[in-house]
Amino acid sequence: MPRLSSLQSRIILFHLIAIALVTVAVPLANYLMIKRSTDLYETQILKSHADEIAHYLVKDAAGNWRLNLPPEVSAFYGQGVEGLSYAVREDGRLIILSAKDSDAAMVRPRRRLNETLSDGAHVYSVSVDRGNVRVTVAQNAQYPDVIFDDIVAYYLSRIGWFTVAILALLLAADVMIIRRALSPVVRVSRIASRIDPKRTDLRLPSTDLPRELLPLIEAVNEALDRLEKGMTLQKEFTADAAHELRTPLAVLRARVDSIPVDSFPEQKVLAALKSDIDVMSHVVSQLLEIAELENANLRIDDRVDLYAVASEVVSMIAAVAIAQGKEVALTGGPVLVRGNAAMIFRAVRNLVDNAIKHTQSGSEVVVEVREDGTIAVSDNGPGVPKSERGLIVRRFWRARRDQDGAGLGLSIVSRIAELHGAKLGISDRDGGGAVFSLSFETA
Repeated sequence: MPRLSSLQSRIILFHLIAIALVTVAVPLANYLMIKRSTDLYETQILKSHADEIAHYLVKDAAGNWRLNLPPEVSAFYGQGVEGLSYAVREDGRLIILSAKDSDAAMVRPRRRLNETLSDGAHVYSVSVDRGNVRVTVAQNAQYPDVIFDDIVAYYLSRIGWFTVAILALLLAADVMIIRRALSPVVRVSRIASRIDPKRTDLRLPSTDLPRELLPLIEAVNEALDRLEKGMTLQKEFTADAAHELRTPLAVLRARVDSIPVDSFPEQKVLAALKSDIDVMSHVVSQLLEIAELENANLRIDDRVDLYAVASEVVSMIAAVAIAQGKEVALTGGPVLVRGNAAMIFRAVRNLVDNAIKHTQSGSEVVVEVREDGTIAVSDNGPGVPKSERGLIVRRFWRARRDQDGAGLGLSIVSRIAELHGAKLGISDRDGGGAVFSLSFETA
């Protein structure tokens, strides 16, 4: 039997097998019961006829058997009413017949017989003994007046279809009952499907569930409690570590700035040291942003002007871009979206930072605000291969070890998009480069 993955399908399959067996067994059992009852009833009737005929058997003066039936009884058998016939044998030799070609003469005399003759006639017969004389009475089941055989013949097909219809309705009712009974399990499974590292606060409900599932539900909830506690400790550690690193880095940068240098080699070393400190400070700031996103309860249903946020980001970053020989352009107009202005600002800033970092010197980064609530940032860099588009939003992921940055910027953007129910898109730019877009719900 194929292994079924659904509990509901297993129950329905096993019940369907049981119904199929019942569909066959019930009509067959009824058929056998009615058949036996009919046979017994036929036997009793035929035996009463045989006893009646034997009662009128007498011997004449010559010692021969004679049958002195009343005229009405003789006419009854002579006309073959209800398909009845009789035969009298003495020491196995036929001596008296009800009529020529009598069915009773064609059967072997037994106490009870139910068989089909050579001409196709189905007969019931019984025999009674009177010394060396045996009286056999037979009834042709094909005779129109004999209804018992018709009942037996047609019962199986008629009751069979009737039983199939009833059991089909029963199966349909069972399917509805099983689905209703398993609906709490389906509800729990839907809740469980929403649990991930970012939604460890969800728990499986234990109400309206079968008792057999409660130990499993309790064990899963306890495991989720432990998981949430561990992840909370991890987030707190990340936030605490970032806070603790920020002050030493600031002090280190101040001390490095105060170091007097005279020669060019010393200036070069000092500049590299300052650059490394800046990179470390940027990573710490991003870690703090991630910790804030994971722990803060943000209000994300404000009306935010997406164009105003983009304009603020471009104004802040333009000087950095120009210093690197690059330009930043803003297109579009005011568009109101639902969200948190500070978080959207961080997301757009990270996208623009990422674009400036990867675009070529002498080229332009375009920030486009569209009427449908989408903000797109286009660069003139190497682009993003399709095989890497699902990876670059992971924390600390970088395509190459020598690549600048810690691989946290796009992870922050992805998390902000998730909190807002927004869609982060990555596509190729015409002429080379990449386009990163965020689509928000318009207000």
